Amino acid sequence: MALDDSQHTDKETTEPATDRAVHRAVLVPNRRISWAWLLPIAALALVLYLSFQAYQARGFIVDIQFDQGHGLRPGGEVRYRGITIGEVRSLDLAPTGEGVIVKAALHLHADRIARSGSRFWIVRPSVGLDRIQGLETVVGARYMAVAPGPAHAPKQRRFVGLREPPVVESTQAGDLEIVLHATERGSLAAGAPVTYRGVRIGTVLSVGLASDANGVEARLHVEKAYRQLVCEATRFWDAGGLKATVGMGGISVEIDSIESLVSGSVALATPEPHESGEPVRTGHRFELAREPKEAWLEWEPVAAIGSSLLPPGASMPVPLRAAIAWKQGWLGHGERTRHGWVLQTEKGLLGPADLLKPGEKAKEGSVGLEVAGQIVALASDPTWELHGLALLQANVTSRVWHAHRCRVATEVEDCLAVADPTAPPLPLAAARLTIADDAWEIDPALPIDESWHGACVLARGDGRLVGIILVDDQGTHVALLPDDL
Repeated sequence: MALDDSQHTDKETTEPATDRAVHRAVLVPNRRISWAWLLPIAALALVLYLSFQAYQARGFIVDIQFDQGHGLRPGGEVRYRGITIGEVRSLDLAPTGEGVIVKAALHLHADRIARSGSRFWIVRPSVGLDRIQGLETVVGARYMAVAPGPAHAPKQRRFVGLREPPVVESTQAGDLEIVLHATERGSLAAGAPVTYRGVRIGTVLSVGLASDANGVEARLHVEKAYRQLVCEATRFWDAGGLKATVGMGGISVEIDSIESLVSGSVALATPEPHESGEPVRTGHRFELAREPKEAWLEWEPVAAIGSSLLPPGASMPVPLRAAIAWKQGWLGHGERTRHGWVLQTEKGLLGPADLLKPGEKAKEGSVGLEVAGQIVALASDPTWELHGLALLQANVTSRVWHAHRCRVATEVEDCLAVADPTAPPLPLAAARLTIADDAWEIDPALPIDESWHGACVLARGDGRLVGIILVDDQGTHVALLPDDL
């Protein structure tokens, strides 16, 4: 029997939906990288590497024009401060035929040397009465040396080389240049020393006829550390050569130094500060005397000497050598001593606490403190003691370091350590200092030993005193000044 339409329809609608679903295949892409891509990627990396190597090998190319080649050859070195920073690639005649063009490649890390104001010259053997240079090139190859221009000068690729090596290879901001006028050349020559009390403080840069030929002019370079010695009333004289006098007692020969005998020398003297006038500026002119007057040699001014590592006008402290000794132990037979440096301030002697007071076991009456050749009484304890520093109420010298030259340091900075006043100071870069509590730890790699105990630490930014070096069993560190110094 046939079913009606309604029954047929109900049967279809009551079938499960899942029976009518259509199953479809889903394609998942294969995300694995084919090995075929590795070869071109590796080839590209190799090309980039070789290109970088070629770029480094090419270096920073500069052209320097000289009057003469002086035996310089391709492959010759370019040196700065005694190290190789590049090489000579080629030498050719200048397009005009007047001079030689030297093409040199500087190492990429030395490209900052090629900047406006940089000076290049060829180092070759030079033997004269006043100096000997370039002896290493007698046997070895000749090379080219460079003195860079100002640090912030723009880069440059073309230069004109010097005919002769510079008399002063580098100058500092704050150096002084003055001009001397004389009736005749005398014993002066470029490179001759400028001296004060026999100590070299500068150099004669050049000597020649004045522009109107009415005399001779010498240009002098005075280092920044000593420019305060040159004032309006300063007097200069020719101290070179040999001076002989004949008298009843025979012949008397006077020589300032071997250097001045060979190359000549300029000496200077300055009167007391109240008579010396104002400090001079670059370009100031002086008269050069043939010999000094007796009064000039008797001048003994007190002038603050600075350093080329400090700002212009910043003076150097004069630490005083100190030693403390005492007896301790059974019946006081054991002797103890400590040595170091202290600084005379307005309030007393500032320095390491272990120099300004004895050990706790010191026998009474056995303590002795010597400072700058004087005996200092230790009737009482230091005025204050903090962080290994102490201040002892005592006056040993009239050369006082004033309070306005001191300050509190809040973070590490580039500094200068000063101990022996007659020895060069030691730069302390901020990278060599580490903050530790109320002190700065000093990198052990620096050449600081017990001889620096008590040395003054000046900030290179403003020349002020910020701390004192302490050397003990725990190491070496800078004890920072307190607020109420």
